[in-house]
Amino acid sequence: MIFSDDQRIFSETVRSYARDKLKPSYLNRPAGRPDQALLDDLASLGVFGLLVPEEHGGSDATFVDVGIAGEELARGDFNVSTFVQLTAIAATGLRTWAAPTVAATYLPKIADGSCVPAIALTEPDAGSDAAAISSKASATDGGWLINGEKSSITFAGFADAAIVLVRTGEPGASGVSAFWVPLNSPGVTRTVFEGVGGEIIARGSLVFDDVFVPADHLLGEVNGGFVQAMTAFDFNRAVIALCCVGAALESLDETIDYANTRCTFGKPLSSRQAVTQQVAEHYAKLRAARSIAYDTLTLADQSAKHTTEAAMAKWMGPAWSVDAIHTALRLHGWSGYGTDHQFDQRLRDVIGLEIGDGTAEIMKALIANDLFGVPTHR
Repeated sequence: MIFSDDQRIFSETVRSYARDKLKPSYLNRPAGRPDQALLDDLASLGVFGLLVPEEHGGSDATFVDVGIAGEELARGDFNVSTFVQLTAIAATGLRTWAAPTVAATYLPKIADGSCVPAIALTEPDAGSDAAAISSKASATDGGWLINGEKSSITFAGFADAAIVLVRTGEPGASGVSAFWVPLNSPGVTRTVFEGVGGEIIARGSLVFDDVFVPADHLLGEVNGGFVQAMTAFDFNRAVIALCCVGAALESLDETIDYANTRCTFGKPLSSRQAVTQQVAEHYAKLRAARSIAYDTLTLADQSAKHTTEAAMAKWMGPAWSVDAIHTALRLHGWSGYGTDHQFDQRLRDVIGLEIGDGTAEIMKALIANDLFGVPTHR
């Protein structure tokens, strides 16, 4: 991917911030909602408002710009890059489908970091099969009542509002609607899950018990939410891949520096092909995954179909990044296995994105369905 001059400067700026400000605190960042100072920093960098229209305080940038922000932030703190993903999805949903009053209220808050959004799609019995969700919204005077549980939701523990996908019609994809729901609404309860990584993203469940949502908080048309979900999946899968690749490339860069200075049997590790060829192989694979991810986002910017390319990026990016980070850890020996480095945290965090937004098995199925002409949803 060849960046424009502005994109190159943006990339360098975000990378410098990530390395100087985020990386030193990566292993010690407390669980839950980050300090407001961090959110203010990210807002000042412009990463929250990338897909927010200029009239609402954003920069009305491109999907490629979102990928750049995710990749570079992940070099410093993989979990912080998640904020880029969620703000981009929420901004896309609000600017495209929200009522003007709702968009005007919340888009500026997303851009300035005062509203942290979540995307509530997954349920205990429905993940990548978004058409199978069972939580419901029922029409009532002046709006809707939402009931049901959303599970494994990023930022469930502290998000201020969420795009919530629920059933409003018949079973299947054609009966799903999307709503913008403030999470301080009466009837919303939260539970944060424990996991092996990603503590700060406060993954958990959101339970809705007769939660009232005003009529103008419906996003788009009734029963039109499935298309919105699939649109978000496509571009965000490429962003996820780039976040994983960013963390992995940082690990390889650290390993190159280490191999050039660490001597064994009188020679630096970088003189040994058994070491250097491993790094070279991982570097090549990561660059390939990175290229497909940016190709996907370029297609998204052109409003061209990119579902298959997104699936390719989402399969390769996390999987190959896990392999590369594991190798970096191992090539550092016992020091890589300890807490002097960040490999263990990166490894555990990136593994989570082998699951989130669709597993490798789902991604390969999407690719195969496209190649063989099999409809993805019946």
